[in-house]
Amino acid sequence: MVFQNENHVNINNLKEKHDFIHIKSDYNTKFFGRFASCFTFPVDICMVFDDDIKPGPNCLKNYMDQCINLNAIIGGNGRIGMNNPNKANLKKPSDVGRRNTATLVDFVGHLWCFKKEWLHYMFSIKPFTYDTGEDMHLCFTSKVLGNISSYTASQSNTDDMCDITNNQLACDQHSSFKVTSSELRSNVEKYFIDNYKLELIIKN
Repeated sequence: MVFQNENHVNINNLKEKHDFIHIKSDYNTKFFGRFASCFTFPVDICMVFDDDIKPGPNCLKNYMDQCINLNAIIGGNGRIGMNNPNKANLKKPSDVGRRNTATLVDFVGHLWCFKKEWLHYMFSIKPFTYDTGEDMHLCFTSKVLGNISSYTASQSNTDDMCDITNNQLACDQHSSFKVTSSELRSNVEKYFIDNYKLELIIKN
């Protein structure tokens, strides 16, 4: 399923070549719309991809298996919260390439693999902002309401990777990390810490 906001890219040629569901919104739903659309599909496990990654042929199975086995949100990359009190002693897992083990983190991004039922957590708490933070909002609501942890996926070979381009497509001028202030993202964390007693991880 392709969820398309506005008209920045014409994908009619892809629709002629490939069989997929196309959901298009003239209104830009930003970061949360694609997650909300998952409610409408009769599945147990959902995966949401950013549009700037190219998964390996075994990525979906690899991530789904880890989601089930760890009963956790599995992500393409992982982050230690800016307000994590033990941040200086924690090592962020590599964003790209092979990773031999799944690593506990505060929140994940790029690709999110999760049980559909956890979406109810995501939409039970009002977001601090709709301009950023869907990665944190999914992971933090699942943590505070369902005690669901987040892990950066193990991907021991190229076929298992969520992005075989190693982030080569993720650095254009519109990339979220370039246009979003770190202060705003820090405030999303503080919103959950102050109002929902979120405890960021204290060890890997």
